[in-house]
Amino acid sequence: MFAVSHDAELGLMQSMVTITANDSSPEMLAAIRRGPFAQPTDEEFFEYLLNKKRSDQKCPAFENYSLEHVLSFQRRVNAIKTNFMKRNEKTPLGHIRDWWDRTEAQMRAALHAHILCW
Repeated sequence: MFAVSHDAELGLMQSMVTITANDSSPEMLAAIRRGPFAQPTDEEFFEYLLNKKRSDQKCPAFENYSLEHVLSFQRRVNAIKTNFMKRNEKTPLGHIRDWWDRTEAQMRAALHAHILCW
């Protein structure tokens, strides 16, 4: 990640934001239960915070819902960028001049994005 943030361009990055989505995220719970574009309910937001994965579960539930997983992850990343990373405006992350991101799939099958901020 440091290789893409060469000092000569924007200087050293000021922060890095990591966004992830796994099979127990509220968006995935909603998509699996009600379809690809379902919005999470308040109960699903709390369920996400309070539940643990069962030890007898062999594969994450979203492996059977790959389209829904990618869509919900991309919606989450877009919402973060839209609401928290407005260029040249004051945001909860400070004044963001620019950002660069990279999305990867981890070995545990959870998509995640690393976003460098200047």
